[in-house]
Order: sequence, then C-alpha cells, then structure tokens
Amino acid sequence: MATRTSEKILSYSAAVTPREQKAASKDVDHRLTGVLPTAPSLGQRCEARVDSRHLCSYEMIEAIEEFVVIEQGKAITLNRSPEGMLLFMRQAPHVMQMIEVRTPRSRWGRTMNVFDIRWVRPVQVELFGHLYLVGCRRMFGPCHYLSF
Repeated sequence: MATRTSEKILSYSAAVTPREQKAASKDVDHRLTGVLPTAPSLGQRCEARVDSRHLCSYEMIEAIEEFVVIEQGKAITLNRSPEGMLLFMRQAPHVMQMIEVRTPRSRWGRTMNVFDIRWVRPVQVELFGHLYLVGCRRMFGPCHYLSF
C-alpha cells in the first residue's frame, strides 16, 4: 500500500492551535470571496445548504492496477447540509469515488464523514492555478472524536 500527499492549498499542520486554524479559515474566506462560480441550483439537490468555510483534511483510496493508493490532503468546505458538502480541492477526484473528510467541530473536537463524490467542476484561480469544486453526498457519519 502506498501513501501520497497532495499539495497543500494553505500551509497547515496538525500542530496548529485552534486559534491559528480559525485565523487560517478567515484568510481562506477573504481569498475566496468573489472567486467561486455558483454551485448547481437548489433543484439539483434534496436539501438547502448553509455556508461553512473551513479548512479540512481528507483521505481518498484509489486502486491503480494491483496497488492501493491512499491520497491525503487539505480542502476547503464551502457549504454543507445534513446530507452533503461542497468542497474546494486541489486534486480532482473521480465521480463515485469515496472520500473521508475530517472537519473541525470545537476547540479539540473533530468530525469525520464519508462522502460519495457526485460531480467535479474545474475552476481556474489565479493564486492557486487549477482547483476543483467537488459536490459530495454523505454516505456515513458523522463520527465525532477528540484530536490533541
């Protein structure tokens, strides 16, 4: 089994304090304002979504011939609902691929969900190059845990 880490959207590590993470999320909000195209219309989803811009981590598993590759990286949640989430990612996942997303919940708390990727749209962002809007549907979760 191989592990591959995607290029980070923002400089971030597990040792970042909650205060620094909150500041990074505000910086992300500032950089993304006015850059993103609109997501699919409400008629294409079952429920309303709420704006939720947070830096999150993810893992995806991909089978390449006889090998299994675990890809890890950072993404930005743009909005969410009880059953789905819109992510802004550097890597383009495959439609119908499963992705495990970990989002901040409280000072030390984190939440893990497993999503099915429903659609991927490329977006050109001057500061970052090619990024992707990724529409996800929740398959499993939430699972809450503490991270120190």
